[in-house]
Amino acid sequence: MNGHLVGPAHRRRGLHSVFERAFDEQRRALVGWAAGLGGLGLVMLGMYPSVRGNRSFAKLLEAYPQALRTLFGLADYTSGPGYLRAEIFSLTGPLLFVIFAILWGTDLTAGEEERRTVDILLANPVSRARVVVEKWAAMVVGVLVVAASLGLVLVLIGPAVKLHVGLVALSAAIVSTALLAVLFGTLGLAVGAATGHRGLARGVTALAAVAAYLLSSLPELVSWLRPARPLSPWYHALGVDPMGTGYRPLHLLVLLAMTAVCLAVATVSFDRRDLAT
Repeated sequence: MNGHLVGPAHRRRGLHSVFERAFDEQRRALVGWAAGLGGLGLVMLGMYPSVRGNRSFAKLLEAYPQALRTLFGLADYTSGPGYLRAEIFSLTGPLLFVIFAILWGTDLTAGEEERRTVDILLANPVSRARVVVEKWAAMVVGVLVVAASLGLVLVLIGPAVKLHVGLVALSAAIVSTALLAVLFGTLGLAVGAATGHRGLARGVTALAAVAAYLLSSLPELVSWLRPARPLSPWYHALGVDPMGTGYRPLHLLVLLAMTAVCLAVATVSFDRRDLAT
């Protein structure tokens, strides 16, 4: 798309594409989330020296039932990889990533409709499909920025507290978490594009994320759920323990395929709907 986007504010900032516009609208939130995830990494690293090599603490955890240790990622907790798995990559980190992506993804088109700015955007010589794809790309870059913030803190500060973990294992956990977030952000985009209601999109997507987590985690305690576990994107991202096993290409491809389907649904839905303007 050539020329500036319609709208005085965007014209003053010299934004030339839907991607730039979408990224610019979320820049302050992105800075906050990146700082927050980086801060999470700092806090967890600051607590690690009290755990590192603590044999009495390790014996206490060994008394837990195996199913509970697996459910909460407590295996080898006093080691660097085990600690990061339990404190960041089992629930807290992925949950924050998913919330960030859902908030952004559901705002991409449904937010435009609720703010009554979608007609201004579509007055430009750009197709609806391109609007969806470029806005989605801005969200993906945002997730990558947040992931990089957490990753840099763990890589740069970890050795200072004697937390040692392989770069392959750490990057596998971060990439898997980021892909999980992108998937749910894309699902939120799809629901928002299909309905035009941001609140509904957020509720539906949050429910799907919780269900996916439970479907991935509960089979450790409820054996009859195990055959259904591969239906959960949370399982393909983190249920296969990327911190311990590294990259699992087939599982990552499943996440990418799910994301592609959601993006296709979002594009078609937004292109065919009568939009609220």
